[in-house]
Order: sequence, then structure tokens, then C-alpha cells
Amino acid sequence: MARQIKTIDYDSENDILSISRGDKVKASLDIGDFVLDINHDNLVCGIEVMDASENLGVSKEVLSSIQSVKMSVTYKTNHVYVLLMMTFEKDRKAVNIPIPLTLGLGHKSPKKEILVYN
Repeated sequence: MARQIKTIDYDSENDILSISRGDKVKASLDIGDFVLDINHDNLVCGIEVMDASENLGVSKEVLSSIQSVKMSVTYKTNHVYVLLMMTFEKDRKAVNIPIPLTLGLGHKSPKKEILVYN
């Protein structure tokens, strides 16, 4: 079952993309230009991408026109994989942006979670 993303924000002046499920954040993990927000269940509940246009390979103008986002988070025993799928206003073109991350969040068993913003 997909969980709802509560907020998506792109700050073009600072080139920061933020996606959040709205959960209370227990911790934030900085991984280079990516910040993952972790809730009290040790699940990813948000992500911030610094220098988003450069890191995602999408122009600031296009990032300003995001219409929907799907964030797939797959938890392995010692890894977390994040995949962002965004739909932009320009040409209604879907762009898949994989962001593979390796983190130890203490998960005992594999699981997958889907978050969407429409």
C-alpha cells in the first residue's frame, strides 16, 4: 500500500528539493548532497537533495514544475535503496531518477515502501 507524501518543495534560489511524508523526524542522515529523514520506526520519511539540478540532472526550471513524485524505498538487511520518479509539467514527461544509497538502519528483514505525491 502506498503512503502519501505530504509536502514537496523546490527552492530554486538555493537549488534544494525537499520531499516529506510529514512524519516526526527522529534523525537526519547526511550523505554528501543528500539528507535522509528517518522516523521513529527507522523508516525513510523524507529526503532533501542539495544542488538538486546538478545532482538530478534536471534544470531548475523543470524542477520548479514538478506535478507528481513517487519515491520507492527498498530496505535490505544492511542497505536502503531510494528511487525517485517525477512527472514534470513540461511535456508531461516522466523522468526516473535512481538514487542508490547504502545505509545501516538496523532493519532485520527486507521490505519495500512506496510514497506518492499527486
